[in-house]
Amino acid sequence: MSAFYHSCRYFLLPILFVACALGALSFYQTSLQQWQEVIEQLPYWLLSAAVIIALQFNRSRLGYLALLMLGYYAYTKNIGFTAAEQNTYWEQILLGGSFTITWFAFVKDRGLLSPHSIVRLLGISLCFIAGFLWVWANTQYQQQLDSYLPESSGMTYRTLLPLYFCVSLVWILALWRANLVNTSIFITLCLWAVHFISPELMTLPLSMTVLAVVYILTVLTDSYFLAYRDELTGLASRRALFNLVLSLGRKYSVAMLDIDHFKKFNDTYGHDVGDQVLKLVASKIGAVKGGGKAFRYGGEEFTIIFSRKDASSVLCYLEAVREAVEDYDIVLRNEKRKSQSKATRGKDQGRNLHQTVSVTISIGVAEHENGETFEQTMKRSDLALYKAKKKGRNQVCM
Repeated sequence: MSAFYHSCRYFLLPILFVACALGALSFYQTSLQQWQEVIEQLPYWLLSAAVIIALQFNRSRLGYLALLMLGYYAYTKNIGFTAAEQNTYWEQILLGGSFTITWFAFVKDRGLLSPHSIVRLLGISLCFIAGFLWVWANTQYQQQLDSYLPESSGMTYRTLLPLYFCVSLVWILALWRANLVNTSIFITLCLWAVHFISPELMTLPLSMTVLAVVYILTVLTDSYFLAYRDELTGLASRRALFNLVLSLGRKYSVAMLDIDHFKKFNDTYGHDVGDQVLKLVASKIGAVKGGGKAFRYGGEEFTIIFSRKDASSVLCYLEAVREAVEDYDIVLRNEKRKSQSKATRGKDQGRNLHQTVSVTISIGVAEHENGETFEQTMKRSDLALYKAKKKGRNQVCM
């Protein structure tokens, strides 16, 4: 269910937003004719802004794509293709751009102005060379290829096979690794293909404007999540917690949670295992019921805010979280097995090569009182947490 929600949030919703925007623009395209001069200038400004914002937030893949789209748009509008060039090279440019966009879907974000730029530029060049070679091979060896694909398929179908493959590949990647950047790259590839195959569906200035807006929103939204989400656990961060405080009313409860003996656990099993435990505990805390909002406060400490609820009414929800963590068995793989020879592994067959451990959490909760600041309420929940630890840990105290 969480994977489906993640895909909907980061893949389906952005695509639905772009589809609605394109549909609205297409519907009102005639009415927008009076703004044609302004619309034709928008891609210059918005794509340039996308490059600058991507550079600022180290989203080099979107920065490169915005730069490429800006260069293509400027060339098309200022120099342009003759009718002969349009008919001769449209397949090569389509495939070269498609290979480039697909390649950016699989590389990592690096600094836009860094030594990696040389590799990026080389990769872009190779992608366009591959596009030209594919079209040349289809023309040069047309008769031989006819024996593999039916003649009814046509030369264009055979030439555009890599495009269909690229769209499928990026689509699978965007679903598998659902995030806003991959979704933006998939949208770019689709609009790029539509521009060449069915240019009557959307004018170039409008499609480039939509792409620029997608890039800008992607970078800003992605950066927002980085700032307000804890990278390890996926929970909201302390900064997001204090942002929420500004919107809280007079009635709310604050719970402070802490993993019992976590330092000892880290010393025994190592920080890698400790990180896995933090993720596990965070997933259980994040599933809290009763309208609670979970945050990672720092280290092994977490916070849950219950808006418009008193402390006594949230005890059952906190107890459910405590039990969920306590009842979960964590299986640790025997790392010594990796360094063993095959003979030694054979001797160890039948032995228990996995170890099961468990952790517990202590919870303190306090409700906001009139005339009290949020920090004071949190301090009292901290005192309740210490009370739970002194009473033997693995319990909830007020």
